[in-house]
Amino acid sequence: MRKIFFLLLFVIKVSVFAQVKKGEFYLTPDSDAHDLYVVFSASVDFNGVISSSNAISSIPELESIFDQFNVQLEKGVLLSDEKINQMAQEAIMISKSDINVKKLKNIAKVKIDNPTNERLFYLASLLESFKEVEFCSLISLRPIIPPFIPPSDLPPVTPDYEPAQNYIGANPGVNMSYAWGLGLNGAGIRIRDVEYGFNINHEDLAGKSVSVAPGMTISSSASTSYTEHGTAVFGVLYADKGGYGVSGMVYGAQELMLFPEWQQTGYDRANAVTKAIENSTAGDVIIYEMQTGGNGGNYVPAEYNSLIWTLTKAATDSGIVIVAAAGNGNNSVGEDLDSAFYVSYMSRGNSGAIIVGAGTPSTAHNKMGFSTYGSRVDVQAWGSNVRTTGYGNYSQIGGDFNQNYTNFSGTSSATPIVTACVVALQSYYYAQSGNYMTPSEMRQLLIDTGIAQGTGGHIGPIPNMQAAIESINATLGVAENNQILFSVYPNPARDKVTLNLFEDFNKKSVEIYSVLGQKISVKSFDGQSTDLDVSSLEKGVYFLKVKSGSKETTKKFIKE
Repeated sequence: MRKIFFLLLFVIKVSVFAQVKKGEFYLTPDSDAHDLYVVFSASVDFNGVISSSNAISSIPELESIFDQFNVQLEKGVLLSDEKINQMAQEAIMISKSDINVKKLKNIAKVKIDNPTNERLFYLASLLESFKEVEFCSLISLRPIIPPFIPPSDLPPVTPDYEPAQNYIGANPGVNMSYAWGLGLNGAGIRIRDVEYGFNINHEDLAGKSVSVAPGMTISSSASTSYTEHGTAVFGVLYADKGGYGVSGMVYGAQELMLFPEWQQTGYDRANAVTKAIENSTAGDVIIYEMQTGGNGGNYVPAEYNSLIWTLTKAATDSGIVIVAAAGNGNNSVGEDLDSAFYVSYMSRGNSGAIIVGAGTPSTAHNKMGFSTYGSRVDVQAWGSNVRTTGYGNYSQIGGDFNQNYTNFSGTSSATPIVTACVVALQSYYYAQSGNYMTPSEMRQLLIDTGIAQGTGGHIGPIPNMQAAIESINATLGVAENNQILFSVYPNPARDKVTLNLFEDFNKKSVEIYSVLGQKISVKSFDGQSTDLDVSSLEKGVYFLKVKSGSKETTKKFIKE
């Protein structure tokens, strides 16, 4: 494991300087409308506010082009200075550089008269001829199909579908059942999903901490084939483990929030990604259930678009874990990211996102024909036969839309399976160490401990939860038989902290200690969870000691 973490330090060091270069903008196939974004170099000072032409008045040739097209600039990334500064501080600690985060301040959205595809493409070409412009990006204003394969109809069977969720079990699954046996269910970790919509009233999601991001809406123009995609993703991750329907792989996560690309106000992928980042901090997990057109319109990761790549890089540098679908090629032949067409994309370096391909639901773990592949794809999971909520093409209990179930497919089904592994491992790592794994550490752990791929272009191994947990234990020196596994959140805390045990014990208590070793309080409790009132404590560092018989474990928390 020491060799692995030495490699991680090297990867972090060299990946900080990855960047998008000029000449990578493109028009999304079959889209008749785009937004143009321009990323200015650090030499162009907007003083935190991007306005019509003030920032480029000292560059006469550029100002002339602005006049020719009647260019108006808007702030391209709607993150507050406070949020960007917070991300920059985290990036310095985690990635040793804040250069990719600070770049967000110099991204502008371009508004012109008669913004046809041709005029925007020509303007991007002109702008990239200036040294003050790092690169331009064109992003579609029309919805892009999500990365799923429509499953076939099957007759309904029993409404208890957990036994049919074989991806949860051991090989050929990811062995989440092993993690469940230790009490791991994603406790304390927040998940953000970027896509179109979901059914908040589904019986397996009702009463769970699921929501649409505050201030955002799901477009009424989005058909159920788009919105039910999110219902299927939510089911894999977060469905209630209640003895009916399906069971979410990380059913105990703190929350699952949707950041819709397509709102009542229109389609805006960049805004959805930005909002997800704005509402995340180090340790949170964002899932990209998106793809975009590549060579010949074949589908590849959303980060192929240079603006999405830049946002992703800033987020992962600051410790936010992003798991993204590789895309479904052209639904019959996978797209090769190592081909000559993608040289400029690959030369940017690694964005820090964990890219997921689709493998067969068998011990062979071969690449499925449609899956995009290549050295940039990190890991795989099942690309078919994933039983989950939504659609109703497998069964619709009692003719009720809120009791729809499906067999999910594509890199769409593979991505939430890997995301669930990430969430469970992040929860476990934090419970043991009081720290979060960085995106690069998490990616390397999944790769190093996964089950090897079979045939086909490279999509990487499938996660193996038992091997990953044992690797964490070896790294941290955890002896499971002497530990009481629990999570503490929020941390830092103001008024209360919630304690979640990963397994139950008959007699247990929790004690609060000061940094000087003074016992402040003791509480016995039943069940696997309890809240502690810390409102009267002074600001500072404290310790929680959980005891049961001869077992005890201590963790640190901070009172704000």
